[in-house]
Amino acid sequence: MRIDRIHARATWPLRQLVLRPGLPLEACAFPHDEEADSFHLGAWADDALVGIASVHAEPCAQLPARRPFRLRGMAVHPDRRGLGVGALLVVEALNAVRTADGDLLWCNARTSASGFYTRLGFAVVGEAFELPGIGPHHLMHRAP
Repeated sequence: MRIDRIHARATWPLRQLVLRPGLPLEACAFPHDEEADSFHLGAWADDALVGIASVHAEPCAQLPARRPFRLRGMAVHPDRRGLGVGALLVVEALNAVRTADGDLLWCNARTSASGFYTRLGFAVVGEAFELPGIGPHHLMHRAP
């Protein structure tokens, strides 16, 4: 397994499969994808892209920080879940945020994934909330 930086558009098929099923591929473009401080990670098993994560320099109103980054669009192919792909992506994202002098990594995690993030040292802030059309989420964060 290897983790590489990839172009934002390369994340779209896996975003669609895991995060936006039934929506057009273009619905998988996120705000901030193309900004200079954004980067996208791809986890590769042989020649197959099996996991993705996007990281954006983005503040969070509830979590004051000097240089915050947001983890967004985490997805692992259903055939590869439970094999450590997601953890490798998060560790690489944390390392990259630290290298960029970031002091916070935050995300809106689906409640079904909250345990995954908690095991990686993230803390929940507040109560669960609903993202329209997507489902219940928790605001989570940790220092890189």
